[in-house]
Amino acid sequence: MAFLLQLIILGIIVLIGFQIRNAMKGGSARVEKHGSKTIDGTARDVTSPGKTAADTLKEFENARAELKSRYPAVFAMLGGYLNSHTIGETGSLESAVKEMITDWKARSDEISRELTRVLADNETEDECRAVILAACDASFEDEGYRAWLTWLLGQFNDFN
Repeated sequence: MAFLLQLIILGIIVLIGFQIRNAMKGGSARVEKHGSKTIDGTARDVTSPGKTAADTLKEFENARAELKSRYPAVFAMLGGYLNSHTIGETGSLESAVKEMITDWKARSDEISRELTRVLADNETEDECRAVILAACDASFEDEGYRAWLTWLLGQFNDFN
C-alpha cells in the first residue's frame, strides 16, 4: 500500500514538473489549432470557427463569380426574378417564374442555349442545385433542381 502511495505521489510530481516546464517555455499560452478542409478537399489549419466560415464564404464567392461569368444570362434571369423581393412582390414563386418566362421570351434563343449548357456541364442533382442556389433565392427541393431546369428549358423551347 505504501508503495502504491509513493507511485501516485511520484506521478503527481512528474506531472507538476511537466506543467512547470511548459509554463517556462510559454506553452500555457499556445493557440489550439483545428484541422479543417477547404471546399476542394485540401487540408489547412485554422485558428477559429469564424476563420473557417470566412474562408469557406470566400471560396463560395469565388465559385459563384466563376459560375456567373460562365452562365451570365441564366444568372441575370434567375437572380433578377427569383429573389425574395420579386417573389414577395408577385405573391409566390410560381408567379415570379411566370413573369420571368414572359419577360425573357424575347431572348429565348440565348437563354435556351445557356440552359442547355448548364444542364450539359452539370450532370448531377447536386451540381444543378449549386448553380441555382448561387444564382437566386428559390428552392426546388420538391421538383428537383435538374428536373426544374429541364422544365424551364422546355418553356423557352416553346417560344422557338
